[in-house]
Amino acid sequence: MTTIEAPPVTVRELRPEDWPAVRQIYVDGIRSGLASFETEAPSWEAWDAKHALRVVAESLGEVIGWAAAGRVSSRWCYRGVVESSVYVAAGARGHGIGRALMEELIARSEREGVWTIEAGIFPENEASLKLHRDVGFRVVGTRNAIGKRDGLWRDTVLMERRSEVVT
Repeated sequence: MTTIEAPPVTVRELRPEDWPAVRQIYVDGIRSGLASFETEAPSWEAWDAKHALRVVAESLGEVIGWAAAGRVSSRWCYRGVVESSVYVAAGARGHGIGRALMEELIARSEREGVWTIEAGIFPENEASLKLHRDVGFRVVGTRNAIGKRDGLWRDTVLMERRSEVVT
């Protein structure tokens, strides 16, 4: 039996020049109908302005996934609360890339004083729900018919991870 090793993966800060690859992974997630209420990817400037924390997974010089978070509110009382997103290229799924991205995003968020990370996930996206549970998120509840996608009302499962470091 021959064992084939997966190429090494590095998780690092997302840079502006990563945007074309990040955008394409985002577009693929949007097209799946399981990842976002969005129907198209924003410009780099709009996306950049909303995501203060962001990382990419890179393998063999290619971006294969990303995770990012941005503040949920500009109000002072919510300064340590962010909403996260994580996307992995179709060909890289099932290899722990999402977990590596989320673990790094969590570590960076705690260094920045974040005490709660939220995620809104479509209930049909079982892989994302499992990933978030595996990195310490809990289900807060289901937001019924919270928004429309393609003319249909959709639910989201609201999950959160409370830091044990930032108190």
